[in-house]
Amino acid sequence: MTTPFLNHGSLVRARFLRWRAVAWMAALALALPAQAEELNAKVLTALAKATYEVVLEKPTTDSLSYEKELPFDLLPFKERNDKYQSVGTAFALGGGQYVSAAHVMTLASDSVRRRIHLRDPEGRIVELDRILKYSIARDFIVFTVKDHRPQGVLRTSVAPKKNDKVFAVGNALGEGIIVRDGLYTSDTPEEEEGRWKWLRFSAAASPGNSGGPLVDREGRVLGVVLRKSQNENLNFALPISEVLQAPANKAEVRVKAIFKLDITDSTLQGKVDETLDLPMGYVQFGRALQERLSQFSTSLSERFQTTYRDDMFPQAAGAQALLYRSNVTATFPRMLAKQRDGTWDAVMPSERRDAEIGRNGKLIFGKMGNFIYLRVVAPDDAPVAQLQKDSKRFMDLLLRGLYFSRSFGSERVRITSLGPAKEEAVHVDAYQRKWQVRRWNIEHSDEKIVTYALPQPDGFAILLNAADESASYMYELDMKTLSDYAFVSYYGTLKQWKEFLAARDMLPAALASVVIDADYGKRFSYRSARMSFSYPADLMKVAENSDLHLKLSYFLEDGRVVWDISSVTAGEDKDTSTFLMINRQQRPPESLPDNERWTWESLVSARMPYAGDAFYEKSRTIIASVLGAQRSRDELSAASVLYSVAYSVDGTQDKAQMADRLERFRAGVQAGGR
Repeated sequence: MTTPFLNHGSLVRARFLRWRAVAWMAALALALPAQAEELNAKVLTALAKATYEVVLEKPTTDSLSYEKELPFDLLPFKERNDKYQSVGTAFALGGGQYVSAAHVMTLASDSVRRRIHLRDPEGRIVELDRILKYSIARDFIVFTVKDHRPQGVLRTSVAPKKNDKVFAVGNALGEGIIVRDGLYTSDTPEEEEGRWKWLRFSAAASPGNSGGPLVDREGRVLGVVLRKSQNENLNFALPISEVLQAPANKAEVRVKAIFKLDITDSTLQGKVDETLDLPMGYVQFGRALQERLSQFSTSLSERFQTTYRDDMFPQAAGAQALLYRSNVTATFPRMLAKQRDGTWDAVMPSERRDAEIGRNGKLIFGKMGNFIYLRVVAPDDAPVAQLQKDSKRFMDLLLRGLYFSRSFGSERVRITSLGPAKEEAVHVDAYQRKWQVRRWNIEHSDEKIVTYALPQPDGFAILLNAADESASYMYELDMKTLSDYAFVSYYGTLKQWKEFLAARDMLPAALASVVIDADYGKRFSYRSARMSFSYPADLMKVAENSDLHLKLSYFLEDGRVVWDISSVTAGEDKDTSTFLMINRQQRPPESLPDNERWTWESLVSARMPYAGDAFYEKSRTIIASVLGAQRSRDELSAASVLYSVAYSVDGTQDKAQMADRLERFRAGVQAGGR
């Protein structure tokens, strides 16, 4: 019982619990063929004439490039030379009607729905025509075909007897139609509400059997073979009576789903239970079904966000402390996520790895839930502005660090390019950050790769998902939602910052007011809505290789949560620890624990490290103080926002000289009260 429907992501996600195409693909494991009890020649002939392979037309184009010539000779002769991929079984009933499993047809899929055909016993390809009956829950489909008259049709029996001999007929393992015997052992209620009973039988079934007939000794159809039990050698079939008695000209769209985001443990169950009018053309019905399932998934996502609004960041009580942290480094993208104790924090993905991608470029990547998170430092010969315009080169760089491959037997051949993206768009999240959305199709496996990339001065922060095309839209819904919870900061050299700020069409709203002026060797100045500063080159070197790091955070302003610049660090050189930093700190409420109020209390009390005294730490000398330190403690404590200034120099430095230089820096700083 094979199907190309979903092969990795959605099995983890379990989005459609009753969608047989998801749950049953994993359920049917390989089974060794059993010797069939001999059927009489007349029955065998009838079965052979009325049973068909369900096949996918293999793609004739390949947009990918590989590290070497593909070793097709490692594939079996039939697989190598067949223009079609066998995915299941169908059979003919009277009246020009054909039956199969719904999950075999993968109707709700853009990439494959135009390429599914039948292959008759003589090897001829038969096109599907109209859909007459359909049920997701019961997992069957009844349809007609174009310009084809079946050589034989099967009779049916709606009264099977337990412990009678039965025969599973199907396209086992894609090797053609075979017959295997066993017993009809029992039946079991449908799992959700017991609306019907599944037939359970011991005849062996293999991937490819899905949609084939389960017959008795006389060749009469008892049921439609669907899946294998996970824990015992018993298989499942839908009684043929459920197909025959189903309402004519109706498609049952009954889906039960559980929605969950990677950043929280909350779940929401949803259900769609409706019908679509039939008959309908095969392609037309596929579009209608896909649209309806997409609407359901979208509505479930939206309802989840509405239902749990008060339990999510920033409304959740456990998220309050995060609104008062202003100096979090997040050049590698973090996600705002709920912790086990109910608090929210900016979490780093796990299992992070680094990869050099040439010319000082670097790829850092890690996994969280269903997505890969990446930080790309662009190579010297591939500036960010160029990668924003060139989707092929953008993905080619990612593939230098990520290992995507194509299998040929036991050998895997690395994919080096996906070619240009098939689709591109811009998604603006809740905080007015502009994500560049790109989609690539992998023809040979019917997969789609989607990236959400946030441009930064020196590279990108990226969310990436690779999934079967038929499930990709569900994951992209999550990517849109997760983009609102991204925690990122912006870093680059002064040269990179000038280029980045010049591309204003992709700037987030929070950076629209940023203006930098670097007169190399003479002076540097920075200005944004909340703070500005300047200093001469004799105080700290100003060069193309000097760097600037803007840390942005979420904080309260006028009763709403904003995402804006909370810390600015200007460095002498990107390879040293000599820098000037201005940090914004909002007064936290008394309800927060002492550890969350420590920075604020240190500023108010002008205690270390904000006492204005230089100290040595981790191979550098640091001095820091609060702006407006001349104010009384009561005045500082009453302020809603305080700003601090810090200065760091590599090595051990003279304390008096550090104090003097800090004072000169402070003279060039202006910070707003908000």
